[in-house]
Amino acid sequence: MQAAAAGDGITLLPISGFRSIARQTDIIRQKLAAGQGLGKTLRLVAAPGCSEHHTGRALDLASVADPELEERFALTPEFRWLKKHAGRFGFHLSYPPRNHHGIAYEPWHWCWRGR
Repeated sequence: MQAAAAGDGITLLPISGFRSIARQTDIIRQKLAAGQGLGKTLRLVAAPGCSEHHTGRALDLASVADPELEERFALTPEFRWLKKHAGRFGFHLSYPPRNHHGIAYEPWHWCWRGR
């Protein structure tokens, strides 16, 4: 997928792939220690044991021009390319706006489900 994007002049910047359950736990602990409530945290980060990242199938992708994992990624050419082409590589957007998981919109989070 990355090579196909590059062929179209798009650079997909992988930020995060496999994440262990222990790492997922650490992320949640950090957010809680920073004063973020559990409810908000679980809308932003899947609970340990529930993250697509620890399956090895999820990728967080960003733009070289803006490598932060923020909702504004949805405004980038990289996101537009993914929306149009990721499906043919077996990837889908896991957390669109108002998704049934209750997770916040994550335009950067793509999961391989196969073709």
